[in-house]
Amino acid sequence: MRNQRGITLIALVITIIVLLILAGVSIAMLTGQNGILTRAQDATKATTEAEADEALRLAVSEILTNKLDPTYANEAGEPDRSIIDEDNIEALVTGNNSNVTATCSTAITGDDTKSYIPVKLKINNSDEITRWVEVESGKIVTSNPDTTE
Repeated sequence: MRNQRGITLIALVITIIVLLILAGVSIAMLTGQNGILTRAQDATKATTEAEADEALRLAVSEILTNKLDPTYANEAGEPDRSIIDEDNIEALVTGNNSNVTATCSTAITGDDTKSYIPVKLKINNSDEITRWVEVESGKIVTSNPDTTE
């Protein structure tokens, strides 16, 4: 019997235990609060939010550029794209990025007596995010200015 070659039962059990430990570590790396899958979902959400913010920034920048351009004149029958209002924001956000839709509400007055336009941004069918655009300056605020309503 000593001349027979093969794997012993102890070697097989040790190999299985090592494989189970590696599988456990791999599963822990994939799942959990700090796992790869969770971090990928968080990165996707952050990217979506950044894309929506960028579309809004481009729309407001275009309005402000038109406002400051002395040679700007809208075509006959076309809306004046040099005014920060609900219609211009909605049209220009979608015009800058067809994946993003903007829905504006009536302007509100914040606690600093400035008027803000609430803008709900949505990319494809993802969650909505809300931003507020200050009517005079075009400043974009990410948190709700205290309203005096």
